[in-house]
Amino acid sequence: MKTFLFLLLFLSAFAAVGQNGTLRGLISDENQEPLVAANVVVVHTNTAKVHTATTDIDGGFRMDDLPKGAYLVEVTYVGFQKLVRQIEVDAASVDLGILRMKPGVELDELTIEGEVVPVQLRGDTSVYDAAAYKTLPDANAEDLIAKMPTVVLQDGKVQTQGEDVKKVLVDGKPFFGNDPTAALRNLPSEVIDKIEIFDQQSEQANFTGFEDGETSKTINIVTKASMRNGQFGKIQGGYGYEDKYQAGGNLNIFNGDQRISLIGMSNNVNQQNFSTEDLLGVVGSSGNSRGGRGGRGSGGGPGGGGRGRGGSGSSTSDFMVGQQGGITNTTAAGINFSDQWGDKTEVTASYFFNKGDNTTKQLLSQQFFGEQGNNEMYSEDNLSQSTNYNHRFSAKVDYTINENNSLNWRPGISLQTNKGIQSVFGQTMQAQDLLSQSDYDFTADLSALNFNNDLTWKHKFNKPRRTFSVRINSGYAPRKGSSYLYSENIFQDNIGIPSILDQYASLDNSSWNASANLQFTEPIGEKAMLMMNYRSSYQQEESHKETYDMDEGSEEYDLFNPDLSNVFSNDYVTQSLGTGYNYRSGDFSMMSRAGLQYANLLNEQRVPMVNTYENSYWNVLPMAMLRYKFSRSENLRLMYRTSTQLPSIDQLQNVLNNSNPLQLTVGNPDLNQSYNHSLFARYTKTNTEKSSVFFAMVGGSLTNDYIANSTFLAADQHPILDQYDVEKGAQLTLPVNLDGQWNIRSFLTYGFPLRPLQSNLNIDLTGGFIRSPGLVNEELNYSDNTNVGIGLTLGSNFSERVDFTLSSRSNFNTVQNTLQEALSTDYFNQSTRLKFDWVLGNGIVFRTDATHQFYSGLDDSFDQNYLLWNMSIGKKLFKNDRGEISLGVFDLLNQNNSLTRQVTETFIEDVQTNVLQQYLMLSFKMDIRHFKVGL
Repeated sequence: MKTFLFLLLFLSAFAAVGQNGTLRGLISDENQEPLVAANVVVVHTNTAKVHTATTDIDGGFRMDDLPKGAYLVEVTYVGFQKLVRQIEVDAASVDLGILRMKPGVELDELTIEGEVVPVQLRGDTSVYDAAAYKTLPDANAEDLIAKMPTVVLQDGKVQTQGEDVKKVLVDGKPFFGNDPTAALRNLPSEVIDKIEIFDQQSEQANFTGFEDGETSKTINIVTKASMRNGQFGKIQGGYGYEDKYQAGGNLNIFNGDQRISLIGMSNNVNQQNFSTEDLLGVVGSSGNSRGGRGGRGSGGGPGGGGRGRGGSGSSTSDFMVGQQGGITNTTAAGINFSDQWGDKTEVTASYFFNKGDNTTKQLLSQQFFGEQGNNEMYSEDNLSQSTNYNHRFSAKVDYTINENNSLNWRPGISLQTNKGIQSVFGQTMQAQDLLSQSDYDFTADLSALNFNNDLTWKHKFNKPRRTFSVRINSGYAPRKGSSYLYSENIFQDNIGIPSILDQYASLDNSSWNASANLQFTEPIGEKAMLMMNYRSSYQQEESHKETYDMDEGSEEYDLFNPDLSNVFSNDYVTQSLGTGYNYRSGDFSMMSRAGLQYANLLNEQRVPMVNTYENSYWNVLPMAMLRYKFSRSENLRLMYRTSTQLPSIDQLQNVLNNSNPLQLTVGNPDLNQSYNHSLFARYTKTNTEKSSVFFAMVGGSLTNDYIANSTFLAADQHPILDQYDVEKGAQLTLPVNLDGQWNIRSFLTYGFPLRPLQSNLNIDLTGGFIRSPGLVNEELNYSDNTNVGIGLTLGSNFSERVDFTLSSRSNFNTVQNTLQEALSTDYFNQSTRLKFDWVLGNGIVFRTDATHQFYSGLDDSFDQNYLLWNMSIGKKLFKNDRGEISLGVFDLLNQNNSLTRQVTETFIEDVQTNVLQQYLMLSFKMDIRHFKVGL
């Protein structure tokens, strides 16, 4: 504490000095990328004398020989709001520092004829013009971005530039928290002016200019200025065969800075308009009751270590009924609010409620990589039903205290409950011999609370670019639950004689954490800066699980089972000190930083045995970034970073998880943290004359002390199997540290217009390699997974009454194993989709959406070739065709299916899951549009 106070006093003692007559500054966007050729007008308030300047390639400007006095500074740039500042020139040199402009400015009565430039580069931000991609008037944002280069929509997720999109902003502000689907499916395309794609950094990194590795791929939807005052949205409903129904709508009320958005939906046709965030609070490490296998979490950046999530042991997966895939009946509602309160406060807040009733039926096949001649096959028939409730609230408050000080506050809270039941029949075979069999029912009742808080104070000294900032994070996450397991099991030594498990278990977990990050920057000349930072964090986790067997005499669960019970806690403390250097000159910029981190992990176990484990770690965590602009339309970015990851509490506690009696898991208190190196390069080039864009990314990572799986196939006995009383024919998996995990991946895309077809064509190529180590019966196995893919997207761009998108993605994978090369396999999958909408002259609407899926190389018992074809015909209604009534059929050919393959270091898994079957539905929808400019 004394050191902290001394540091504050020391940094606060700096002051600025200067002389007279010169005004300078830097103009940038909100991501601190320079704006080139911005217009700067400076007006003397007494004499009305005007001085003008234009920013250079670094976004900088300079005006000399300015008389002392008060001035009004106005900065304008196409596509941005006007920036106005009142200043006083009373020194030899006045530096305004970095002035950030907000996107969105309305052009007054300006019409430009000719082809619209589809994409431009603004630093590291790709800016797509929505006018270059035509859609039907009733299309949404998701339909629009599906036509854009680098964007891929697959399996309900949005990917761009080879990465999953984590956030979607609307005019730079959060929209329903961090759920990308909320904005993309509820905002109409006709209100969109621009789509911006960039890596969003933390508040502290944006403020200081020093990247900290905390980035998330983000899409910012810039709305048309003419549609920021009014109401717009949609209501819809439908009813069909076998009581199928869907109803929902959204309403957006925009009044300048004040915006209110309402969404709601209810259906039994598997429209799941929620993100995985709505389930993870109770799921914790895994959404599957088979237990965790090799769950990995994200690592921390320089100066901070990350905690892993999931894996083995007494995780919530003991209690959670799986909710992946299947059919879900959904009811959801939400509200999003944003406003500017005075000149100093911006507020955004959202609340979201979701209820999901899920039914999942799965056929599963796993092939394990045992030593030669000892291959095991596990098959499973799984039925699960669950009900999940979720309440989620998040907010963002930005408060400007004065010209030099500001606060950013990000609170969030979620409350979730989940109840479910699962029935599983599983068998383990070796060749034609039955090793084990289990027929069990598993019920669970879980609740979870997750609270997090992020507060950042930012201070600018009078000297430009000299800053001090403090970021404080805290979180609290209790989880409670209970479960019942009834199982009839047959093992190799007692074939035909089932053993019975009848157990009750309770879970009481809690986790809380707090961290503080102090950062100071000091300019070195006009082109460089130094940074010093100190970070401290503390995290405490506790897990309390009690398991009781059924007493046949009392018919009560009152026989305490210490082998399946656990009381475990850990304390994790980190201290890190770092420094960094930032340099920017002309087209070149670079940043480097490094931190020395000390971490201490203390594990204490009280049940089923008393043990204490303590480990300390010293790490140097370097990070570097280089950016070069070949021109305004071409740039290259290189990034290297390191991170550490500690095992989670689930991976550390050595208590047996028997939620699947044939596939047992247990933790390992001797685990060490892993250390990760990652390196990537990204190149972007746009051509305004050809209206084309080219993007390339290649990157890879290497992990030491990788947290892998060690699996014991219990055909033969081993001391660890005896320790946990594992029957012959069952399996035991625990996490271990192994070296040799690395991967490389690449993504290339080229988008250009096909003018003869008045369409846009996007071509992308992907490639990757992953080497994952694992142990099978203590034999080291490397699983090498190589994949190559190609994707094509052809989107129409000639009419607002005819809209089609044809896309196809093909992926070839080859898996090789060092332990048993005979089990190496190749498999191929292809997905081709045609989406075609046509509004005829008399208001008749024809829509069709056909998706063909082809698989080769999976389990022969699964259907590997099917076509999902949906079709509807309708009629436009009301003024401006705002309404539509239609009759549609889902799965016209009755072929819908779902297949997935997962490859790990110890097994290959194929899963077939139940899907929605054919139905007919009569639907009605109406668009709401009311702006000040008219309907």
